[in-house]
Amino acid sequence: MGVRELFERMTDAWNAHDGDGFVATYAEDCEVTSPDLDGKGQQIVREFWEQYERSFPDNQIVVRRTVVEGDTLVEESLFRGTNTGPLTDPDGGELPPTGAAVEVPYLAIYTARGDQFVSCRMYWDQMAVLGQLGLLPAE
Repeated sequence: MGVRELFERMTDAWNAHDGDGFVATYAEDCEVTSPDLDGKGQQIVREFWEQYERSFPDNQIVVRRTVVEGDTLVEESLFRGTNTGPLTDPDGGELPPTGAAVEVPYLAIYTARGDQFVSCRMYWDQMAVLGQLGLLPAE
């Protein structure tokens, strides 16, 4: 399986709300870096998936563009969802759901080894998310 097919399998699992299928696309020794969660291994991938599934149960990924070079894929996409579940704050506490819908563009860079990802680095504007959720102080 090529990196593009692996990416499509991962995205299909995410959009089908299939946590096991999503996690299975990552290697046991993978590294994940994002604005709100960093770590190694499939457990961190599961935590990432659970966090967004819980906070935005209707979430979907809309892929805008992918670029492949060798075993690396770069994704430019849009995360859409409605915040109907609690959010985890930076201190590990919970914020109540706001009911607000968000559309957040993001970029991710994946590296594959065989049929699994070994690295994923994600980038998005956290302030844009907080603003869309109504969690920033009014000016």
